[in-house]
Amino acid sequence: MGSRLRYHLLLFSVCWVWGLAFVGVKVLVEEVSYLTLNLARFFLAGLFFIPVLFLYRRRRPRLSAGEWTLVFLAGVSAVYGYHLALTYGETMIPAGTAGLVANTTPVFAAVFARVALQERLGIWKILGSGAALGGVAVITFYGGEAELRGGRVEGVLFVVLAAASWAAYTVLIKPLVEEHDPVYITAYAVFLGTLALLPLALTRGECVGELREVSVAGWGWLLFLGLGCTVLGYLLYSKGLEGLGAGQAAFYIYLIAPISLFWGWLLLEERVNAGLLLGTGMILAGLAAVGWEEKRSLLSPRERAP
Repeated sequence: MGSRLRYHLLLFSVCWVWGLAFVGVKVLVEEVSYLTLNLARFFLAGLFFIPVLFLYRRRRPRLSAGEWTLVFLAGVSAVYGYHLALTYGETMIPAGTAGLVANTTPVFAAVFARVALQERLGIWKILGSGAALGGVAVITFYGGEAELRGGRVEGVLFVVLAAASWAAYTVLIKPLVEEHDPVYITAYAVFLGTLALLPLALTRGECVGELREVSVAGWGWLLFLGLGCTVLGYLLYSKGLEGLGAGQAAFYIYLIAPISLFWGWLLLEERVNAGLLLGTGMILAGLAAVGWEEKRSLLSPRERAP
C-alpha cells in the first residue's frame, strides 16, 4: 500500500469516528446530564493521554507563562465552550443535525483569524460563510418537523455557540502547535479544561450518582468518546496531517457533517427531509469555498496562476 494512500485511509477513518461521536453524545444525554457526560469523557481522555505522553516524554515542550495562559484558554474554549454547549444542544435536536451545524467551525475560524491574527478575509470566505450560515438557518426552520418548536431553535443556537468556541480554540492553539509538539499541547489543553470543569461539577452533587446508574452500553459510549474520539482520533488525524499537509487534510473534515447525518439516520432512525438536505448542501458548499480560499492563500503567486 502506498504511503499517501495510507494517510488518506487514516483521515477517512477519523471522519467516521468523529461523525459517530454525535450519536454517542445523543445516546448518553438520555442517561446522564450533559455536565456528567463531559466530566466523565475528559477524565477518561486524560487517563488515556498519560501513557501517550510517557512515550513522547523526550519531546515535552517548555512553555512560557504566556503560552500556559493560551493553553488554559484553549482548554476552557474546548471543554466549556464547545463540548458543554454541544451536548446541551443535543438534548434538544437530533445528532445528525448537531453534526451538520457544529461543522460550521471553519466559518467562525476564518472570522476570528481575521480579527486576532490579521489573516486575509477574501470574497470566497465571505460568500462561503454566508452560504454555510444560510444552511444553518434552513436547517433550523425547515430541517425538522413541520412545526417550528422553540427547543429546536435553542438547540441549534447552542451548537452554533459550540462551533464558534471550537474556532476560538483553533485560533488560540495555532501559534502553540506551530512551535511545540501538538500531542503535548492538546493533552495539556484537555487536562486544564477538565480541571476548570471540576468546580462546576462539585456544585452538582448528582454527577457521581448518575455515573453509578450508567448502563453497560453507556459506558461503552463513554469509552468510545474518551479514547476513540479524543485520544485515538486526534493521534490518527495528526498522523494524516503530517503525511498529506493541511490543505488535503481539511477536505476530510468537511466529510464529518454528512457522515454524522448518516449515522443519525442509521442508528437512531432520525428523520431526513428536503430542508435538511438543502441545508447540508449549503453548508458543504460554504465550507468548500472557505477551504478553497485558505488553500490558495498557502500557495505562492506562481502556483496560483492558471
